[in-house]
Amino acid sequence: MPLPRKAFGWLQATTRSRGPGEPAPASLAFLAFSLAMYLMARWLSYPSMVDLQVYRWEGAAVAAGVDLYGPLPTPHGLPATYPPFAGLLFTALIVPAYQPLRLAVIALNLVLLLTVVVLSCRLVGIGGRNRATVVVTATALGIWAEPVFTTFRYGQINLALLALVLWDFTRPASARTRGVGIGIATGIKVTPAIFIVYLLLTRRFRMAAVAAGTFAATVAAGAVLLPDATRRFWTDLLFDTERVGRPENAANQTVKGWIVRFTHDRQPDKAWMLLVAVVAVAGLACAVFAYRRLGDRWGLPVCAVTGLLAAPVAWTHHWVWCVPIALLLWVDARRLLAAALVFWTFAVWAVPHEGGRELRMYFWQILLSGWYVLFGAGFVLLAWSYARREAPPTEGRPAPTRSKAPAGSA
Repeated sequence: MPLPRKAFGWLQATTRSRGPGEPAPASLAFLAFSLAMYLMARWLSYPSMVDLQVYRWEGAAVAAGVDLYGPLPTPHGLPATYPPFAGLLFTALIVPAYQPLRLAVIALNLVLLLTVVVLSCRLVGIGGRNRATVVVTATALGIWAEPVFTTFRYGQINLALLALVLWDFTRPASARTRGVGIGIATGIKVTPAIFIVYLLLTRRFRMAAVAAGTFAATVAAGAVLLPDATRRFWTDLLFDTERVGRPENAANQTVKGWIVRFTHDRQPDKAWMLLVAVVAVAGLACAVFAYRRLGDRWGLPVCAVTGLLAAPVAWTHHWVWCVPIALLLWVDARRLLAAALVFWTFAVWAVPHEGGRELRMYFWQILLSGWYVLFGAGFVLLAWSYARREAPPTEGRPAPTRSKAPAGSA
């Protein structure tokens, strides 16, 4: 359900609060309306929450001592693809009945979205008396971003992982346990390991060590409680990208997925695949450069986008980083904010998504099927351009996070 372009105007029009820390009444009304419309849409469509069902079966397999990575009675025969540590956590999902669980996950994801918006505001430096108004309005809009909406629809854990990473990076630099959130997120889904690499490249070795140590603890927990599953996952299944899904699927918003659709070949030439490596190296280099000139407010989103672009598979709902990115653009590059509307158009679902038809797309369909990829590449280039214009910080230290109040605040 796409939002009109004018919707982003609410972030500007509702920034007049009645008092410090109080959201504007118009923003609260907008949030109530957005929630009501979302709940009505859910009631009419009754989404399957297919991933929640898979997580529940994984937890049941662990509790019953069944092979976690063997055939499970999941919808469409979807296999378990997360590390054993995630399966251990998913055992909590078998306790409540399924219908109450669905309601609880819906409520939890809405709370997580609000949490992500709050942490994103902290990351990009949104302060002042109107911060609460921005948080409420951005949450109302965020519900309708396709990655967020699809996360709700599938019962996915993307917002939880995003919240863990943002929490770590927005905590005080003196916090000795910074990195724990990244380590837990990596233990659940592996892909957040790119943030450990980012920490090493930006010479934050203590935080990287905490994150790596926490991640190692999750692997150790899996090895003690699920030794066979742990051995199989980390020595075999981790490298089986086909297990995650078809690379040509139009919902796969990665450079590799786009190449597969462009070449109409599930096994494109190695020369094409070198492009993925180039994107990974260039993206991380840009993230480090942005960190040194602009701090984590730019460096962290660039790192996240690089991980999404370079991954073998990154479904549309993995792009929940669109929330902090949209807020960052609103603060630092408002004239380019309209570009973030790609995440509110749902256009990636306007092309074939089944039966290998993605390998027979027309050129315009191929372009449409890579909107997130195009945005991601453009965002990385934008970060490089902004960082290049910023004066180098003194004494080799990264630029501090600037606290910016929305326009019109005191």
